[in-house]
Amino acid sequence: MNHSKKKIFSYSILIIFLVGFLFGCVESVTDTQTSTTPTIDLFSPKTGDTVKVGQNVVNYQAADGASGQGLSYYELYVNKTFVKKYTQPTDGNPIIYLEVDSALIHTKINYSIKVYNKGGKWKESKLQEDIYVKDKIPQAPTNLVLSRYGNNSVILKWDPYLPKNADGFELWRRDVINGVEIPFRKIKNLPVSYLSYTDGNLSQYQEYSYYLKAYNESGSSASNIVSTSSLPDGPWNLQAEAIGASSVHLKWVDFALNETAFQIERTNPTTNEFKILKITEGPNITEYYDNSVSASTAYSYRVAYFTQSTMSSYSNIVTLTTFHADVSAPSELTSTFVAEGLQLSWKDNSQSLSKGTIIERQTGTNDFVEIGNVSSDKTSFIDRSPVSGVTYYRVRQILGTKTYTPYSNILRVIF
Repeated sequence: MNHSKKKIFSYSILIIFLVGFLFGCVESVTDTQTSTTPTIDLFSPKTGDTVKVGQNVVNYQAADGASGQGLSYYELYVNKTFVKKYTQPTDGNPIIYLEVDSALIHTKINYSIKVYNKGGKWKESKLQEDIYVKDKIPQAPTNLVLSRYGNNSVILKWDPYLPKNADGFELWRRDVINGVEIPFRKIKNLPVSYLSYTDGNLSQYQEYSYYLKAYNESGSSASNIVSTSSLPDGPWNLQAEAIGASSVHLKWVDFALNETAFQIERTNPTTNEFKILKITEGPNITEYYDNSVSASTAYSYRVAYFTQSTMSSYSNIVTLTTFHADVSAPSELTSTFVAEGLQLSWKDNSQSLSKGTIIERQTGTNDFVEIGNVSSDKTSFIDRSPVSGVTYYRVRQILGTKTYTPYSNILRVIF
């Protein structure tokens, strides 16, 4: 081989070597680029699912390649149109919502998400298709209130309902019969144009609770719960009165037939949260004296009862404020027969703090009932219609709203 041919051959070998080297480098670079491409998988909503108008959380998993510098941001596409960008936070992947406009109600959509890393590489998820769009859940009815209508019916009322996407209302009721709870169940479907409903054929001695749902094909939203136990004339009829500064007297109706105990709760004056004050022992209790109160302090009370298997709903809530001081009861209650009837007299020990005196009478086995009252400057009262037989009297003085002195001595009279 002559000299020129040898030179050409050497150049050829060199060129082949360089080409091989370059191809090897390109392959190496390509491998590196592939390893830094991010990945993303969508789990829901997926093809064939149903979504509602508004925000639907997307369940997904995304990560950068093995040698990447981390993820940067995401792009949401609905019907292959860009909708929103989500930036990658430092504490994990962001919450991504499938944003669905109300114009797409009752249509089928598709969506995908692109994820980008800090190196500029991106990956698009698999397209999720044939996803049916329902309307959003309607807003809940507001300010449901309850009042009695006679002895055996209640009237439920609520604010005018504005949302246009509700198909109707559902009225749900829970019954507590002789201490046994019948869970909430739907009792009536109502048009959304309704503003009230009367529920009849009820027992005045049982407890009923209600709430109202607005519904459509996407679901329902419920109002507040109301109960007959919270009515002033409800089955509990819980009442409270302050006796001066250091005692509160609670009274209620024992309408349950199989109670085993009562739970009495009182608010903390600082936090206004209810705390258990006392769990009584035994049934048929209708009153309680709270002797652990402070002067000039506001308290709220509520009561519930226990059976062997359950606890009732709470009673109506009563609120009062104790007096700033304890005031002595009227004393030396006596009686004298006069032409007009039976005159009662007593000694005023209130030191001018009284705002008046209440006179009560008891006949037979009945409870004491108020038969009259006099102004604070009076210390006598005439019972103009005394009852024949044995009668009992007592008096107490008014200190403020729901606030009284203790009772006087009880006077026994035979007429």
